Amino acid sequence: MSALDISIRAQIMNLLRDIQDRTGVSFLLIAHDLAVVRHMSRRVGVMYLGKLVEMADSDELYVRPLHPYTKALLAAGAPIHPAERDKETILGGEMPSPLSPPSGCAFRLRCPMAMARCSEVAPTLKSHAGHLVACHLHDDRSPDAG
Repeated sequence: MSALDISIRAQIMNLLRDIQDRTGVSFLLIAHDLAVVRHMSRRVGVMYLGKLVEMADSDELYVRPLHPYTKALLAAGAPIHPAERDKETILGGEMPSPLSPPSGCAFRLRCPMAMARCSEVAPTLKSHAGHLVACHLHDDRSPDAG
């Protein structure tokens, strides 16, 4: 939809929402426009290098992201005031090749919160505070970890 005129895009999104409300059908929306995702989705999954790193209800994910990549994506959107930009979530480095991802956590080379364990073990999706999140930051604190 990104190539469409904004008014046509809005009409299509509203049509899809109307169809969804009337029929109860679900859509799988794959997008990079976070405003469209927020408007259209009840539940959001965030992927990095083709792997799901976080999933939560849309409102919860946008208000309280847990994975460092999700935080960086949301911080990359234009803030209302430049002073509101969170410097910790600005990513450095280059995205690794999906054909040859790094060992452990694929996001670790760009993650401001990376620790030694991230280079050794790939995190798995675990339930934490109403989210599914694949991040070692939430392994030990998760009530479902074990």
